[in-house]
Amino acid sequence: MDKDTVIVELKNISKGYNGEPVLKNLSLEIHDKEFVTLLGPSGCGKTTTLRMIGGFESPDEGDVYFMGKRINDEPPYRRNVNTVFQRYALFPHLNVFENIAFGLRVKKGKDRPKEKEIVERVEKMLALVNLRGFEKRSISTLSGGQMQRVAIARALVNNPKVLLLDEPLAALDLKLRKDMQKELKNIQRETGITFIYVTHDQEEALSMSDTIVVMANGEIQQIGSSTDIYNEPQNAFVADFIGESNILDGVMLEDYKVQFSNQTFECVDKGFEANEPVDVVVRPEDIDIVPIEKGMLRGKVTLVVFKGVHWEIIVDIDGFKWMIQTTDYCAPDSEIGLYIEPDAIHIMKKSQYSDMFGDYSSYSDEFEELSVSEEETEEENKKEEETDNTEADK
Repeated sequence: MDKDTVIVELKNISKGYNGEPVLKNLSLEIHDKEFVTLLGPSGCGKTTTLRMIGGFESPDEGDVYFMGKRINDEPPYRRNVNTVFQRYALFPHLNVFENIAFGLRVKKGKDRPKEKEIVERVEKMLALVNLRGFEKRSISTLSGGQMQRVAIARALVNNPKVLLLDEPLAALDLKLRKDMQKELKNIQRETGITFIYVTHDQEEALSMSDTIVVMANGEIQQIGSSTDIYNEPQNAFVADFIGESNILDGVMLEDYKVQFSNQTFECVDKGFEANEPVDVVVRPEDIDIVPIEKGMLRGKVTLVVFKGVHWEIIVDIDGFKWMIQTTDYCAPDSEIGLYIEPDAIHIMKKSQYSDMFGDYSSYSDEFEELSVSEEETEEENKKEEETDNTEADK
């Protein structure tokens, strides 16, 4: 098989719990040797979709196909699919080797490999996940990242056609999570197995995936590569959920010309009706800070946050709070000019998510509330110290 071959297909899948719809007429094709990520907020239906493929849930309506065969009624153990769960589900009474070998040892009759083959396959998996020398180690002595690798090796040792991963890195710390992202991508490339990965972490999805499926409210919002999803979001939900975005109301005056923030801008989009209301997306990193007299827009800096490799600046322009990511420092309360290139402006049709996302007023408010809270805490601590000192003097 090759990457053009559809290995998993969901057709018009609907699923509900207690009368509440979780998946709404969802259709999706997943290709062989592909790393696909189901991405979305909690409650969007991504885990239910994964469980449907694994056989842990059945659709109320629609069909699940595996390599062209309808498998709605196939139990999980009869599907050529394995799952890596968030909590790993390792056996504490078995060592690393036996945990990985477990799936091979429980096979019946002629399906069970001989001991020599079991040893060879487990050793191959240990090498694949960089755990050579850990064969006799107890599970209780392993770190989170090592347990994660054992869980992956155990799932892969049976040579599944598809590996399902349900937020497997969620319990790891940030640095280890980033390291494991690279390892998972390398493992997928080496094995050529189709990975279907569930996460709410947009950075995880962007860094690992061949294809991202963005979900919300039980529906697919957009399917595409990492660059497509980031650079060409199809609606305000996708633009807001993937990365940071300034999302404004605009009017498409004509091809390549849009109006927003009381100004007219050149853009690279076309195919809209004349004077059609649209959503306008400008990513924070695509905005240049310039002297006021050279700016297309001008505003007042209300907040500056250092993020390590760049500054995050909130700028008030006629009451709309813009976010700018820049390596140039700007002092709070200073007036600055903004310059936006035509290819930095992305135009989207209005959708059900329009007007749900917008500026960064809440971002500023959160920092103000945090600052006030810290000041109040410091004041309370001072009062407690004064009271303690008074009591001590007595």
